[in-house]
Amino acid sequence: MKQYINILFSLLLALTLFTSCENLLEVTPEEVLLTDDYLGDDELDARSALFGVLGQMQDITAQYVVLGEMRADLADVSPEATDELRQINNHQISSENSYTDLTNIFSIINNCNFAIAGIDTEAFEGVLLEDYASILRIRTWAQLQILINYGQLPYIDTPITSDDDFDKNYPLLSFEDGITQLIENLELIAGIENVSKYENSLGYSIFKMIPDNDILLGDLYLWKGDHVLAATHYKQFLDDNVLGNTYNLNNFDTSTILSAGVYTVNGEAWGLGIFNDFPQSTVIINYTAFVEAYRQPNTGYAVLKEQITYSPVIAQKWSAQIRGFEGAPYEQANYPGDFVRFEGSIDPTDFSISKYNYNYFSWYRAAKVYLRYAEAINYAGYPEQALAIINGIFNNTQVAPIDAPVFNNTEAYLNFDIDQYYATNSSGQPISGNQGIRGRVDLAPVNVDPGLTDAQTIEAVGALILNEAALELAFEGNRWEDLLRFAKRANTPAIVADAVFSKFESLGDLSTANTIQQKLLNPDNWYLPLTIPDNFVAD
Repeated sequence: MKQYINILFSLLLALTLFTSCENLLEVTPEEVLLTDDYLGDDELDARSALFGVLGQMQDITAQYVVLGEMRADLADVSPEATDELRQINNHQISSENSYTDLTNIFSIINNCNFAIAGIDTEAFEGVLLEDYASILRIRTWAQLQILINYGQLPYIDTPITSDDDFDKNYPLLSFEDGITQLIENLELIAGIENVSKYENSLGYSIFKMIPDNDILLGDLYLWKGDHVLAATHYKQFLDDNVLGNTYNLNNFDTSTILSAGVYTVNGEAWGLGIFNDFPQSTVIINYTAFVEAYRQPNTGYAVLKEQITYSPVIAQKWSAQIRGFEGAPYEQANYPGDFVRFEGSIDPTDFSISKYNYNYFSWYRAAKVYLRYAEAINYAGYPEQALAIINGIFNNTQVAPIDAPVFNNTEAYLNFDIDQYYATNSSGQPISGNQGIRGRVDLAPVNVDPGLTDAQTIEAVGALILNEAALELAFEGNRWEDLLRFAKRANTPAIVADAVFSKFESLGDLSTANTIQQKLLNPDNWYLPLTIPDNFVAD
């Protein structure tokens, strides 16, 4: 019942929410006029609508991380954690738990619906079309979060303004139907750019606060199981945006020098590029900024820093890695395992997670695109190419960079243009450029048994990609959805259940580990409970 009340409450409060979060970019309440011709032909109103929903995105970052990490295997509760966080960590969530409250995310959706319904896309010779597309992408992202966390989508694409509106019948979409609907919505605006005409604010990019259409479609097609289309969209994003060094996995990489048998490693770059005090344009694709001059303080930051810590599972995963130099593994006491990402992700002095930044939260960064692109091409039937993305073409003692499998493929979405992604010598041989996920942190390449069948090879490479995503993206809100996506694809609930089991087993709590493992072997228990009003009707 609480969910029903909160959904209704959030939708009916949309009018006031537009004016309560507009201060993100100094939009005054007078700019947000919900009149009969709301957004019909007013550029300022369209700007206010966009900034309003961007302001609301600031309010869900902690919820996103908590739901995306605490139910999985890499994060654990700290001694300071509240009972609500412990409930989520232990998969024993009460109906009153605020982290499962949909009020904010439904408010984002409803405010997007107001704007979408009101924007005249032909006004000013189509100048508002980009505003329209940008707001639709924010709505799509929010609706995808509901599908991932609740397994179904109460689908509303018109603004709710009164009790009468809420009493109408609306579709209740299954996971599969919800993904299909969101794809259809995005395909209609595929050729329209995100809005870029608004000035940045205190150096923060409005453009980068809006999800990218190709990345969104890539994620949706990945969930749908159409791996060719997923790969095509991820690759399209990279091809459109890898200009110079942008998003090319060759910035803030870790370099190793071998001299007189001694390895010297620069271990600072990875963390500086990803979680600098200011988002780095070559690394961070999509983020939400927190600037106190424009809004209330970043209240979620204290939760992430003080109430969440890392589990022994991720520490063991980092420690189990082998360092590499030009593709050859080596061991040296000063540089054990994946120390670059370990040191960049946690603060060993107080066991807190050091990835979080008060000034901004990163929803999407370049490494995540490459990891999901690798996942897509692997399950499209190209595990060799997927491994080249993970390892990097300079990280292989057996194959020369020019012979790497990312060149000269018949499928365009598998090919990386040498001149765009790499620097070459006078003979046209690539000598620097994209380092790959592991290559840029100087880890030895990972491979699979060459005696496996094609199907076994794809599954083995998939497991390597899932593990690499844990090493690279830990604590950023992705782990739970990654586990679910792999488990759904393989129809193997144990992928989820065994991962969470391992967390509690590593903590010495076998009783809880066994209980949660058995619970998660039932896919119905992967999703948060949601009370659906009777006027949401499933087909």
